[in-house]
Amino acid sequence: MQNNYARIPIVSFLNKIVTKVAETTAWLNVALILIILTQVTLRYGFHNGLVALEELIWHLYAVAFMFGISYAITTDSHIRVDIIHANMSIKSQRIVEILGILLLLMPFIVIILDHSLGWVSESYRVLESSSNPTGLSYRWIIKSIIPISLVLMFIAALAKLIEESIFLISHNNIRNHTPGRVSMIKHLFSPQFQNNNQEKN
Repeated sequence: MQNNYARIPIVSFLNKIVTKVAETTAWLNVALILIILTQVTLRYGFHNGLVALEELIWHLYAVAFMFGISYAITTDSHIRVDIIHANMSIKSQRIVEILGILLLLMPFIVIILDHSLGWVSESYRVLESSSNPTGLSYRWIIKSIIPISLVLMFIAALAKLIEESIFLISHNNIRNHTPGRVSMIKHLFSPQFQNNNQEKN
């Protein structure tokens, strides 16, 4: 993908924003691992796990997941029905991408974003905290990750939409590469497909 969107300045700029934010937040996974190890040691070594650490683990998981979605869109590594998609013509693939973004992804982002602002506002207004007395306070902080990550997701979707639209209009029929997950699926299942075809013959 790098070679393609590098030709389109606005797409390159938007993707760099998403990539930089996602790669920065990915370092939270290091903290996540350390906290998990600490919690496991406290729980099974000293029989005294901390609720605050347990909740912090959930929060860090959520941050990694929410920002990871945007990165997956940018790098084209998200889960979908690749076996069908990969067998389409390049033009058909681009049309499917554009329709999927316009009719499914962007409306979903806008609807959830609109609702999430209310969640964060209400959480901040009542100073929501954990239901457990020893849990974390200021729950609005983790809830604010929802609209922030959705804005980043919208940026990633917009960049993808611009890229696919320009290449569709310009009749660019070149894909940079087959995504790794597609190659793996084809490699795993190609013997099965070949055997089935031989049996039919």
